[in-house]
Amino acid sequence: MPGRFNETAAGWIFFVSYLAGVLLTAFMTASGSPHHDSLVIFLLYVVIGQIAFNVLPAVVWFRYKGISMKNTFLLNKVSPRTLILSLLIYAISQIVLLFFHQLTELVSIALGAPYATSHYPVADSIGALLILIVSIGIIPPICEELLFRGALLTGYARRGVWFSAGMTAALFALFHDNPYRIAELFASAWLAAVIVLRARSIYPGMLVHLLTNTTYVCVSYFQGGDMLEGLTAPQGPELQTVVLTGIASAAAFFICRWLWLRIEPAGQPLAGGGHGPHTCANPVWLIPVILSVVVFLVKYVSLNLGAHLPG
Repeated sequence: MPGRFNETAAGWIFFVSYLAGVLLTAFMTASGSPHHDSLVIFLLYVVIGQIAFNVLPAVVWFRYKGISMKNTFLLNKVSPRTLILSLLIYAISQIVLLFFHQLTELVSIALGAPYATSHYPVADSIGALLILIVSIGIIPPICEELLFRGALLTGYARRGVWFSAGMTAALFALFHDNPYRIAELFASAWLAAVIVLRARSIYPGMLVHLLTNTTYVCVSYFQGGDMLEGLTAPQGPELQTVVLTGIASAAAFFICRWLWLRIEPAGQPLAGGGHGPHTCANPVWLIPVILSVVVFLVKYVSLNLGAHLPG
């Protein structure tokens, strides 16, 4: 498998998925953003973007190349103990993620760019809540895990598993198109990646992602507004609060590491650590990554220009 699926192929799969998603969003926005007005259209938008664009390109490539999807997507069974440990790590790591959130707020305020959350629909009824649980809490976590902690994590592992964790976390942060949340998204994606690497299975990462998104949908519904906006104050967090959170997050990190070491690996280790001459000297694998960054910057600049144009 390493000889047929590598970091270059992984990069192109991501670029195709990311570009297709950006174009779909641009098309919907140009049509008056119907996916923001109707939850049914939003669900269809999610199905197309997640299944057709995030999963299908990898599946087509693997079928074409005869690559095992079970191995590449890391579909290995894990014990209940592993799932419980993963949930404990997820719960305790929220302290660390809160620290990143607070730091991001402070940096944004210092730069004169108030922190902005991503915009997702918020349920205002039980029916809307059920639709959003499916369209935000279930479909994206499954599809994004198959892409990021499955295909991409396996592909980039050829350059080393820790490189793969960092690379897939960076692409995950880029994928979500919010420069204000890049640090938070990177941290959460890196956490999911190292759990998957330790377990050698995608299922713990998928469980954590499902819980994260479903919690967001439900908390937003019960508080009557975006959950992340409820964590954000216009003046930013007080410095002493950030310091205390930082101290608590350091302790949380070591507890998470202790729990992480007790996860039982399933399946074979990812084929990685290969830094042969062709891998190090050939920069071709960087091309789709650079193109993805260009797409991100073009989208960000065009959105900001559009927001400041009279009309």
